[in-house]
Amino acid sequence: MFVKYDEYELLELFLTEGESLSGNVEDGNIKYSRTKSKFSLTMYIRTYEQQVSIFLKYKNNDVFYVDLKNITKIERKDNYLKLCDGGKQLANIHFGEIFSINVSEQ
Repeated sequence: MFVKYDEYELLELFLTEGESLSGNVEDGNIKYSRTKSKFSLTMYIRTYEQQVSIFLKYKNNDVFYVDLKNITKIERKDNYLKLCDGGKQLANIHFGEIFSINVSEQ
């Protein structure tokens, strides 16, 4: 099993390509980051473990962290990034004036 996502959709929201955590893009461990108005959003995708970690910082101080398991799909809908387990949405990130993160109970 793995996390299914479109690299181009993530590129459009994060405005940068994902970085391999190990230097080997084939291992499926990818980091996406974006900074906006002193907020920093970082998302780690562990593709083959079906895990996604989201970190939000303000002026380099931790504001929010969540580690999501059993993520099967990441998809973009307008300015939202949805993280799903099958058909169930577990979290979403809104890329607006500031970042907004909503997490459902797991």
